[in-house]
Amino acid sequence: MSEHRVSLLEKVLAIQLRIKTLASKIDHTMLKPDATPAEIEELCAEAKKYHFASVCVNPGYVSLCSSLLKETEVRVCTVVGFPLGANTIEVKEFETEQAIQNGATEIDMVINVGRLKAGIMNTLKRMSHGLCK
Repeated sequence: MSEHRVSLLEKVLAIQLRIKTLASKIDHTMLKPDATPAEIEELCAEAKKYHFASVCVNPGYVSLCSSLLKETEVRVCTVVGFPLGANTIEVKEFETEQAIQNGATEIDMVINVGRLKAGIMNTLKRMSHGLCK
């Protein structure tokens, strides 16, 4: 093999490695309210194919994703308090417990932006600490 071909092959392999490394940092997300099971299945297939870090779906699809991604390195992420973050702490705790029971390995919690803007940080701290126990 010529030196030029080896150099080109090395460049291609380096690019492929960078792409795979980048993909491993991406959360492949489908949070639209009208997502269908077929779209979620496609999301999971893409996540497996491209080695994404996780899929992030609404809580109702956590079990499906958990089943489809079993025995892969792709994590299942879901959201709590989505989309407004205005739920009570107790509701967010319940959502988190349910998500974990259904197979979620990562939780994205939407904070109460109104409380944040009003400077009511104690509630936010209590909420985040309660969910992380």
